[in-house]
Amino acid sequence: MLLRFKKEVLEATCKADRAIIKIVANEMWAELKILVPYGRYRHPNGLADLREKIDAENPGVVVPPLSMKWMRAVGTIKRHYKVGRLPKNAASVIFKVPGKLAAQKLLVEMWVAGKKFHALPYVPNKANTRCGMFGQLGRSQLRCQRDVATCNIRTGSFRTEEHTCEVATCGNVGKVCSHTEMKCPNCGGRHPAQDARC
Repeated sequence: MLLRFKKEVLEATCKADRAIIKIVANEMWAELKILVPYGRYRHPNGLADLREKIDAENPGVVVPPLSMKWMRAVGTIKRHYKVGRLPKNAASVIFKVPGKLAAQKLLVEMWVAGKKFHALPYVPNKANTRCGMFGQLGRSQLRCQRDVATCNIRTGSFRTEEHTCEVATCGNVGKVCSHTEMKCPNCGGRHPAQDARC
């Protein structure tokens, strides 16, 4: 939104601080996860070593310092590792990369310590996470296990992008219009699934 008022913001900030000369769009960060052998990276500098290996073996990819973390609490992982309850003695690591291009590159092929790893997009499940296929709260589209899509506008058995207005002269596709009788797939109310009242 600040970019819309770029000129005004730039003038005001230049008056306050002469070192500021330009405003640019914020960088988009992508969050990924990989499953790594916990025993190899459990020492205090383990995630820093992992980050260096990712940087070194994947040209054009830079993982910023301090962006890597274990997906679960370290104490929980340690307890599970001690009693042999970690599947394949591995634990998930979450990290960020600047830009979608770097993330797509790692999703296709990622090397760590001379071995190919399988990276996945990381989308946390939170109470306000909304599934892109079904509009349901509390889960992401990546983790959703349903087979048939649900429209977030009228709860039909199709994706929201495929929703079309029934009035021939309207032609709205994938959007709410004045002819649409809405029905939320979460609560059944007369509003789309994305409505803040739901």
